[in-house]
Amino acid sequence: PVKMVPGKGITRGGEPYFVKGAGGEKHLEELVAAGGNSIRTWTTNGLAEILDDASKQGLTVCAGIWLEPECSWFSYANSKHCAKQIARVVNEVVKHRNHPALLFWGLGNEVEGDGNNAAYWKQLEVLAQVVKALDPAHPTFTAVAGLSSEKAKGLNEHTPSLDFVGINTYAALNSLRKHLEKVGWRRPWLVTEFGPRGFWESPRAPWGAPIEQTSGEKAKFILKAYEAAILPGGDCWGSYVFLWGQKQEATSTWFGIFTDRGESTAVRDAMHELWKGVPPSERAPDIAKLTSEVAKKEIAASSEFQAQAEASDPNGDVLSWHWTVTAESAGRDKQGKERVTPPLAECLMKAEGAYASFRAPKKPGEYRVHLRVTDTHQHAATANFPFKVVEP
Repeated sequence: PVKMVPGKGITRGGEPYFVKGAGGEKHLEELVAAGGNSIRTWTTNGLAEILDDASKQGLTVCAGIWLEPECSWFSYANSKHCAKQIARVVNEVVKHRNHPALLFWGLGNEVEGDGNNAAYWKQLEVLAQVVKALDPAHPTFTAVAGLSSEKAKGLNEHTPSLDFVGINTYAALNSLRKHLEKVGWRRPWLVTEFGPRGFWESPRAPWGAPIEQTSGEKAKFILKAYEAAILPGGDCWGSYVFLWGQKQEATSTWFGIFTDRGESTAVRDAMHELWKGVPPSERAPDIAKLTSEVAKKEIAASSEFQAQAEASDPNGDVLSWHWTVTAESAGRDKQGKERVTPPLAECLMKAEGAYASFRAPKKPGEYRVHLRVTDTHQHAATANFPFKVVEP
């Protein structure tokens, strides 16, 4: 069982346990090799298999139970809706509570809105009591999108039974400890999601396209913020970096610590350094800069342009350069998930290592040039810039 030691964190099986975690359930061997000890899920979909896979690698699982947001068919003010939700949560907990890899129960992820819905916090308290009665061996929490003073107030007034709060925070991670003092948070906490600067908090091109950090910039950003906010411990029980895998969100590389081809980036190296105290011997390449006369600019349809980059490898490995152009967005599928943006092969005229020539698409719209630089050991560096095509 997991035991809580006030001001000192938690123990698991009698040993002190600091969460060195990642969101996602892929690349588990690489997670262990980097010094990670836990993974986080957002729903119980496929949880039995995820728990078994984690167990084989000696990892724990922070199991998320999805809670409905306020919407046209679910309201926290409706007792029938809430009763149905309680029954579903009970079912999930009973099904998985005895698994040896289980660490925490996460009740909902970013369901709280602006934090002023008292009915939601009250339901959360009921759920926390129910889960603790069924499974006292695994602490419970909810994950909030940043801990605003309204959210801290709602949690403090209505949810005494939650053991800690999970905070999802990106650009603001560096100053999180000061912020928690300001909002009067006195209970334990975990950073349940962190990573690079989010697309919603990044500088933008004139038409609104977000500017993504390079993989190397992300690694430096995360190192600094982790050292300031998470490493000191105390009431912080650890964290889950986002995302130990790859997904299309704003771009194909924004949050992924791995590429869609399974190569790891500098963020994996940064986590290895933070978790183990030393950087890995074999590290990802770094793109020092990516420049073009059309970066963040509007250009005429079918016009030609160039891009160039500087990259190096800390181990002196031979580098390969992969240039592509994609549309900024391919829309969303029926489930609301972003569709993958396929490369537009006709746009790449010539690529010679660090230099590439392109022809802009014929169709006006928003696009992005992507560069992926790989070494000979399944490591990659990524960078991109947006541009906009207009009628000539």
